[in-house]
Amino acid sequence: MEPESDFKILRAKRLIDGNGGPSLNNQSVLIKDSEIVAVGDTQDIKAPDGSSVEVLDFGDKTIMPGMVDAHTHHVGFGAGRVGDEVASYPDEVLTIQAAKNARRALLSGVTTIRENGPKNVTSLRLRDAINEGLTIGPRMHLCGRPVSIIGGHMGYFGTTPTGPNQCREAVRQLIKEGADYIKITATGGSTQTSLPLRPSFNLDELRSITDEAQKFGKLTAAHCSSTQGIANSLDAGVDMIIHCIFQEPDGSNNFREDIAEQIVAQQAYVNPTLHVFRSSIWKLMLKHEDQGLSTAEQIELDEMRRGFDERLEHCARLLKMGAKVITGSDSSWGNYLLGNTPYETECLVMAGMSDSNAVHSVTNDSAKSLNMDDLVGSIEPGKQADIIVIDGDPTKKITTLWNVSEVFLGGDKIERGSDESLSAVRQHRPVADPE
Repeated sequence: MEPESDFKILRAKRLIDGNGGPSLNNQSVLIKDSEIVAVGDTQDIKAPDGSSVEVLDFGDKTIMPGMVDAHTHHVGFGAGRVGDEVASYPDEVLTIQAAKNARRALLSGVTTIRENGPKNVTSLRLRDAINEGLTIGPRMHLCGRPVSIIGGHMGYFGTTPTGPNQCREAVRQLIKEGADYIKITATGGSTQTSLPLRPSFNLDELRSITDEAQKFGKLTAAHCSSTQGIANSLDAGVDMIIHCIFQEPDGSNNFREDIAEQIVAQQAYVNPTLHVFRSSIWKLMLKHEDQGLSTAEQIELDEMRRGFDERLEHCARLLKMGAKVITGSDSSWGNYLLGNTPYETECLVMAGMSDSNAVHSVTNDSAKSLNMDDLVGSIEPGKQADIIVIDGDPTKKITTLWNVSEVFLGGDKIERGSDESLSAVRQHRPVADPE
């Protein structure tokens, strides 16, 4: 008799379901096509009678949800190039670069990404190519393009409205093109013509963006590299604060407890992007180990270290206050290559998050921040079988997230290539900054 359907059973010593608890022992996952059908004790999980089944036993390893990275830049190079330079490349070149980055991300165990700033329609076309099977990559949650002011951060990527009406028009255009959410650059940033310590949009403009997005059921996320940008974004009802840097117009760091309390009260998600800053520190540290630093470079390194310590302290205070902090790497921006998401989760542990909560931050919490937790982020019946297999238990040691041995996307096992090619994706830390 022909089998009724095809099933897979994944077995391992441990399972992390992504819901925030400890790992569970001797669990199995039953998969039909792309969907998780059942999860439970290995002795209880069986395929229906008469159906064909493939059993994959991973021994003493850990089964867990694929990682969800809530902040990526697939058009980036991760080699220190500023965004102004990235934007100068033709769209065709950037689409190819984005495809390369998407492959890197998936092979590393990231099965869902939220893209935070591509040029024109490059990411939309990449998603089309992935859906057509022309290349491989994670599930893609896209903003289309970031919404910026003229001369503002990332304005070079293609959307620069002025005034509330144009802001509404920009949101409608992005949704028409296929955007899943709206990314707003609420302050300047690394863009050469922008002012990172100043807000960009006026409050009425911000409110028109969030109001229009909410009307269509879309979330919003705002790049905020200054305190006033955070305040304006919260007043406009933004759903996620990106970077969340408490800096005054004079450049001084000043954690504003009143604004932090507003973040918590409004239940806005916080994506602190800590490692993208640390990656620039590491670049100088590696240069120091290789050839030494000039006096000016040593001064720069010392200042960056102080700044990173302050960012960690501010993140720690947000965590203690109950802010919803999630993992979003900001790679491949600056010196941070895609395929290295665990470094951001590691930084959250440095800020005081437990290893178990950090795993949650890069699985179900991140999925919730994207409003995708009905599909991904945890291993539960009815969800997509986006699953990775880890050697070790990251709920006890977060750096174990690097030990990915298998990746499944929608129930399909991904061919990841040789160990040599996989190791080439990882950026290595300086000797002076051990685990």
